[in-house]
Amino acid sequence: MRYSLCLFALLLFGALTACHQRPTADAVYHNGIIYTVDSSNSEHQSFAVSQGTIEAIGSNEAVSAYIGPSTQVIDLQGHFVMPGIQDMHMHPVDGGIKGKFECAFADTLDAEAITRVIADCVSAANPGDWILGGQWGPGLLLNKTDHLLELLDSVSPDNPVFIMDWALHAAWANSLALDNIGISSDSPDPVGGVIMKRTDGQLTGILLDNSAYQARHKIPYYTPDQIADAIAFSIDQMLAHGITSYKDALTPKRNLVGYQTLRERGDNRIKIKTSLAWKSAWSRSHDDELTMIKNFVQHSRENLDTAYAKIMLDGIPPTYTAALLEPYNPTPEFGDNHYGKLMLEPNVLATDVTKLDALGLTVKIHATGDRSIRIALDAIEQARKINGDSGLRHEVSHAELIHPDDLPRFAELNVAAEMCPILWYP
Repeated sequence: MRYSLCLFALLLFGALTACHQRPTADAVYHNGIIYTVDSSNSEHQSFAVSQGTIEAIGSNEAVSAYIGPSTQVIDLQGHFVMPGIQDMHMHPVDGGIKGKFECAFADTLDAEAITRVIADCVSAANPGDWILGGQWGPGLLLNKTDHLLELLDSVSPDNPVFIMDWALHAAWANSLALDNIGISSDSPDPVGGVIMKRTDGQLTGILLDNSAYQARHKIPYYTPDQIADAIAFSIDQMLAHGITSYKDALTPKRNLVGYQTLRERGDNRIKIKTSLAWKSAWSRSHDDELTMIKNFVQHSRENLDTAYAKIMLDGIPPTYTAALLEPYNPTPEFGDNHYGKLMLEPNVLATDVTKLDALGLTVKIHATGDRSIRIALDAIEQARKINGDSGLRHEVSHAELIHPDDLPRFAELNVAAEMCPILWYP
């Protein structure tokens, strides 16, 4: 009996000890300045991580309890540590392609400086090769469109040139590119796009929104491996600046295949959400979009979440394509009664948002003008009425020019105003 009591006491002590033992961590980082961004913005010295999750944060002494025989201990040597940045609006495929494969230049260059860069790229290419790249700034369009076509033609008579702007909403092309694409002075504007022409009806070389996107489809594109390389290039830049997760703001099928190729290589360094393109001129076909949306769950991979969709509703204010409630100031190109462009009719948008919401996709609607923002909110309101509260927080992307009457609707409808810094100001 005495031995039994002793054994029971020993087992009880062991059980109590086990209950109070802290689990050992995979890694402990200490001797740092750990900025938590909690409610009091507290700072600490150390934190412990297990299986990718922070287990504890506090003083060096407190967190040392998580150090075991196999724990990796990293001395931060007083360096600053903060939570990773999560970017809600990025185009890493386009940025990576420019960085790795195309003729790239800063958006601060004027037209003459850009053509000097293009001339260098032409000299390194074979005659007939496409010269692709960017990114030219909005100042290029300020009273300068009459000579832009001739500028590109003068440095590239034998190579088609097609270069995108800083916001991916416009393209500047030379005569050979326009001819290859099939655009002439007689070409009508597509829905949601503008082929800019001079007052005499001749081409300027500038294509806005859907006219630029549709033209891009007629130019040879990149392979899935090249797209994956471009994404990896962009991820390198993100991680170097503390971005640990992001949402790709527009993902047509070819880019989704690039993401899947990257994951198949085992590159899972960053958490990614993809906004699958819907009725977008960036897509090769609507059938591609339907397939993506129908199978969005199957398209997901480790650290790749595809339960999001993107709808383009208008353009941007600098190119006079944002949809406004009142007309723009008069210009020679657009006249004195120009309200911008809608890419979808309001009733079509409302139907589409309602369907996508019912499928379980969070919708990001590109809307920069006060008219397009109101229409986007109306569409989400209809989805809420028909489907009930799905719990999905849909987004109005950019949301630059919000009419005061529509400001409270964001909270009432549980809609995120996704304020992308590159387009904070009209």
